[in-house]
Amino acid sequence: MGSLLWLALALAIAGAVLNGLGALWQNTAVRDNQTGKLVSIAALLHLLRNRRWLMGQLAVIIGSALHFGALAFAPVTVIQPIGVLGIAVTTVASARRDHSQLSVGTWLSLAAIVLGVGGFTSLAASNAQVTRVSDETAVLIAMIVGLLLMVLGLIGSIGHGLVRCLAFAAGGGVVFGFASVVIRLAALSVEHGNPADFPTGSLIGAILSIPVAVWFIQQAHASGPPDLVVAALTLADPIVAIGIGYVALGEGAKTSTVATLAEGACFLIAAIGIVVLPRTRRKSTSKVGNHLQAQYSES
Repeated sequence: MGSLLWLALALAIAGAVLNGLGALWQNTAVRDNQTGKLVSIAALLHLLRNRRWLMGQLAVIIGSALHFGALAFAPVTVIQPIGVLGIAVTTVASARRDHSQLSVGTWLSLAAIVLGVGGFTSLAASNAQVTRVSDETAVLIAMIVGLLLMVLGLIGSIGHGLVRCLAFAAGGGVVFGFASVVIRLAALSVEHGNPADFPTGSLIGAILSIPVAVWFIQQAHASGPPDLVVAALTLADPIVAIGIGYVALGEGAKTSTVATLAEGACFLIAAIGIVVLPRTRRKSTSKVGNHLQAQYSES
């Protein structure tokens, strides 16, 4: 394995850890005052004075930069599954924060998410290598991303609880998936010495969409636990990245029927894990709470 690939793996692992911890810190700060409510612009500005939220945001920014940096040295097939480690980091750290133990159900849900997302990404991303995007295709991609954000934003705004959390977290994943595609295309353009193929417009669009992703993710944190937010983000990210490749870049033609069915199975496994995860976490947390209450009563 070459030195650049080792570097990419190290960057991806460090990015996953920072993203996981950053999500936990942001979640704690947001839910202190905004639990179950939509985060207003004023409340978001107030978070700019919250040290824990700023620390979490910095961790996510650095973690995302490391992830995108890894994509410059290795294909999505290798890097994207490593990002799933962020779910494990957030889940374990969240359990420690809540002084609860992870149940068997939580571990099984976590395993389903990690294996499902990792398998889906590895199967789907291995089918294509795109080196050029026309202006027309770039516009199509932007329209697809914009439409997805509008739909998820509407669902999140009218939904409550788990639905709102998943919708807004998926919206953040849409932006990161779009950014992953753009970063990879830019890296391939530089690698192949084709400056004419550099996706300048798409890169600008990805940068401008970051504030939207930040707003979406804060809404998700206000409505659900950090491990669920990271899980939904991590699942939506590769789905959008690979979906763009299939729909807008014509990569689906290279995928066999068997591979498509396997991808669908992996997606279903990950989705089931995401739906079950918060339920198992609530049960384990309530058990710890009852145990502590019993100890207090006895004393």
